Amino acid sequence: MKSAGRKGALVIGRPNVGKTLFTINFAEFLGQRRLEVLFRPRDGASYTRLYSIGQARADLVDDHPHRTLCLQSVVLRVPRGKVAWRVVLTDSTGLTDDIHPASAVRRAMADTLRQVAESVFILHVVDPAVPLAGVDLDILRYGRAHDGYAVLANKVDLPGRAAGALALARAAVPVTVVPVSAMTRAGFGEVRAFVRRRL
Repeated sequence: MKSAGRKGALVIGRPNVGKTLFTINFAEFLGQRRLEVLFRPRDGASYTRLYSIGQARADLVDDHPHRTLCLQSVVLRVPRGKVAWRVVLTDSTGLTDDIHPASAVRRAMADTLRQVAESVFILHVVDPAVPLAGVDLDILRYGRAHDGYAVLANKVDLPGRAAGALALARAAVPVTVVPVSAMTRAGFGEVRAFVRRRL
C-alpha cells in the first residue's frame, strides 16, 4: 500500500474526560501493537519513548487531573483506498475555565491552544453527563467552522451517558457527535470513518 500525506489530529477537552485512554486505545484499534510516543515538553527537548499498549495505559493514564503535562503524539497509519495516510494523533493537557495555579499546567494549556491552529482534525472529548459550558462551548463554537471537527461523547459504557450523548447530538447540530467509550472502544469505527472521509 502506498503512503500518502501526513495530517495532524488533536485530542482536546477538559481534564479526566478520557483523552489519553482514547488516544492509546484508538491507536490499538487501528492496528498499532507498540506505540512510539513523542513527548514535547515546554521546558526541554522533545523525546520519544516506545511502549507496549499495556505499558502506555499503565504509565500515561491516571485518574488525577493534569496527568498529561505536555503534548504527546503517536503516528497512525489510516488506510483510504489504495493509500495509507499518516495521522499524527496528539493527546493534550486538559483545559479548564479558570487560570490554573500551577505554572506548568498553564504552560501546557497554552501549548494545547497553539496546537489547535496546526491541526487538520480536532477530536473534542467530552463527558455527556456534564452539560457543555465554559471552555467546552468555546471549543464547540470554534469547531463549527472547522470541517475536521467532531465531538466524541465519551464514557457511553457508563449509566446515563448514552442519553446525554443523544441530547448533545441534538444541541450541537450540524457538528458530528460520535458516542464513544475509550474503555470498550464503542464508536471507534465511526471515528475512523469520520477521519477517513476527510483525508
